[in-house]
Amino acid sequence: MTRPTQARAAAVSMAGADLTTPALFTLIGPAGAGKSRVAAVFPRGWRLSLDACRQRVADNAGDQDATADAVAVFDAVLDARLTRGLPTVVDATNVEPAVRARLATRAYAHYMPAVAIVVRTPLDVCLERQRLRLPHRKVPQRVVTAQHAKVPTAEQLRAEGFDAVYDAAEVDLLGMLLARSAGDYPDLLSEVRAAFGPDLAAVFAWHPDTGDGTGVFGVGGRHLVARLWNGAGMYAPHWQARCDTARCDRCGGVVWAAVDDATDLLAVYRGQVPDDLHCDACDAPDDWDLA
Repeated sequence: MTRPTQARAAAVSMAGADLTTPALFTLIGPAGAGKSRVAAVFPRGWRLSLDACRQRVADNAGDQDATADAVAVFDAVLDARLTRGLPTVVDATNVEPAVRARLATRAYAHYMPAVAIVVRTPLDVCLERQRLRLPHRKVPQRVVTAQHAKVPTAEQLRAEGFDAVYDAAEVDLLGMLLARSAGDYPDLLSEVRAAFGPDLAAVFAWHPDTGDGTGVFGVGGRHLVARLWNGAGMYAPHWQARCDTARCDRCGGVVWAAVDDATDLLAVYRGQVPDDLHCDACDAPDDWDLA
């Protein structure tokens, strides 16, 4: 393969945690090999997969009828990133030489090095992982077997024009991920996301003044107050939502309901106050007067 004479040198260090050199990182391996785990080592914004594009255009990552539209989205994003000189990770099987040649050609056209990362997982492991997948994500055994047989050698990839070739098993990918994650800003919404999902976390804000783990879910002028609460330290921290339709019968104070997930939040929001309530003023568990 002929490259533009101005193509950048592939000075990409995969042995450590330095991923600062822009490149087109092409993952190669059969379905079930663990390519998405390797892709997770890289920043989320770098990753590009055909499955994700199918999900975007058809709400179903396994919808093969949406492949043509998904490829159009894939190509548009890939070209936009390479035009800007941004590193990109292609998370796909890439076992066909023509597919790899197409990716490498696009990299060279934008003066970006092409780097191959091969995931050489044993065939029996790939097949077992397929067995455990959801029906719409399973790849037939014959297809996985054929893909596994087509995984190229390092010599083949270099002959195809890849600037650098790495075997995923020989690279400290976990160390790279740990180093990158340690350098990231703390995820202040991780506990919200874990309990209630990414969409509710996107509309949640910690209260800047209380400092007691209280925050607000808010959309379009409607609000629901919640807090991460550990009481007197007797129990592990748990979530509570403020019940604005209930008052403490003993002191008239605001009461809170324990919530574990989005279903509990919805119940409190709709005024369906549970029996297990907490009052900060007197902590009276019984005899609530529901307003």
